[in-house]
Amino acid sequence: MFTWRTIRATCIVLLLAPVAHLVYLVSADVMATLDPSPTAWAAEVEAYGREDRASQLPDHPIVVVGGMRVKLWQDLPDLLAPKAVLMRGLGDATIDDILYYHKQLIGYYQPQSVIFLPGISEFHIRDGKSAEELVAGIQKLVALDDSHEVNRHYYVVTPLKTPLYPGDDEIIEQVAAQLDAWATRKPQVTVLDANHLLLGRDGRPQPAYYRADGVNLNEHGYLRLSTLVQNEVEDLSCCNRGASLSH
Repeated sequence: MFTWRTIRATCIVLLLAPVAHLVYLVSADVMATLDPSPTAWAAEVEAYGREDRASQLPDHPIVVVGGMRVKLWQDLPDLLAPKAVLMRGLGDATIDDILYYHKQLIGYYQPQSVIFLPGISEFHIRDGKSAEELVAGIQKLVALDDSHEVNRHYYVVTPLKTPLYPGDDEIIEQVAAQLDAWATRKPQVTVLDANHLLLGRDGRPQPAYYRADGVNLNEHGYLRLSTLVQNEVEDLSCCNRGASLSH
């Protein structure tokens, strides 16, 4: 017979086990974010690989890459259907991490298009890029395909202004301006700036579109971003169909 004390202790352990597991997962994610090496996300990349090997991959999908904002972006695949969309977010990854895993996250799928959504980690905690450094990283990502003579379209979402970090507004505007100037010479690149869709009457990001952390979009914010992407993807598809018919 078990004593009441033993039974109670066992019940407490069983009740606390999920909490301990959650704390472990959160701690592991925080440690990965603080690790500047791209290998911090190796386990996530391997998990995508296992998932890919166990499933039937679509031909020439749209691949979405980035960090936590990509992992939280739930509605885009439904909005872009019947186009196949693969969401490939890595923790709080930066453009440097995406470059490091280009082969696994992009090249492997031979996508028709790539969508890159930068996160707050480009400027905080994991990195502290200038506007020029972030733009250079994005240019390098596109240049990787150019060097292999691969023809695919890139949709680059400019960094999002946030309620939590108003001090980032100036650098985000610089990034957007530099990307726009560069993209005018790159027909395979479309720059998407969703910030004007997320502002309140005071000209600052509207908290109603963000989660409580003041950094990541909530479902209302993502819907606005997704609709912007949907319209651009459909416009490009129509242009491509028109060009094919004219020939």
